[in-house]
Amino acid sequence: MTERWLQAAVNCPQALVAGVEAAFESLGALVTWTQGADDEEILEPEPGATPLWAAVRVTALLPPTLPREQVLAAFPGAQLSFEWVADRDWDAEWRRTLKPLRFGQRLWICPAGQACPDPAGVSVLLEPGLAFGTGTHPTTAMCLVWLDSQPLGAQRVLDYGCGSGILAIGAVALGAREAVAVDIDPQALSATVDNATRNGCGTRLTTGMPVELLPAARADCFDVLVANILSGPLVRLAPELRRFGQAGTRVALSGILAEQATEVIAAFQPWVPLAITDEQGGWVLLTGAVPH
Repeated sequence: MTERWLQAAVNCPQALVAGVEAAFESLGALVTWTQGADDEEILEPEPGATPLWAAVRVTALLPPTLPREQVLAAFPGAQLSFEWVADRDWDAEWRRTLKPLRFGQRLWICPAGQACPDPAGVSVLLEPGLAFGTGTHPTTAMCLVWLDSQPLGAQRVLDYGCGSGILAIGAVALGAREAVAVDIDPQALSATVDNATRNGCGTRLTTGMPVELLPAARADCFDVLVANILSGPLVRLAPELRRFGQAGTRVALSGILAEQATEVIAAFQPWVPLAITDEQGGWVLLTGAVPH
């Protein structure tokens, strides 16, 4: 078990976030996260808009054996800060940086232990640990705003690649009859179960790995399908995901860089027409509905 990580951070404009994250990932980052540079307040220009910062601080946890010179070489001309972070300090770091955020008209994502600022809002309490998905990343934020805009009452929702479970839990909070959250990472499933329990989802949310859960779910298709993973897996999974749709199923895909959208759209075109309906920080959201 790794006892400490090399934490690297760099400030950049919002438009460059995707490229910075990709550079960190190429260096073997365990996880990356974003926050406002110099702890500035998040920008919410209009109700329902995806939250953004004018300038962003991107932080990554890197392997402890990675030479700092190699990190600096990946960001020529940029000023990076480094520090050692003990593995057990991750939760404290997350709690320090994350604040309640609104997505769309009603949905709030709040760190566990913090109250929702809007008594009339729909709140999700989240403590994701190391699983991806806190709401601060543009891809997660766009999916949450989209879910908030959808009529989910009495609907069945599939969250493929659930991470922390934030999308599936958000769907249940917004009125979905049932959400099925799947992931190939046991740590993500554990975080999802914990978060679902914290939010009182009960039997309305089911979790499992694809090979364990999805064969039983295929007999009953979903009304909403959301997948916030990377473009490569999305392209490969397009035929598999088709099995879970039916006429009228609404689909939302993210984890896709703007230049990757054409390939993903083409992969899904045989069964659902998709279009870019949101774009933030170099990432896009593709949405569409299965034709009747």
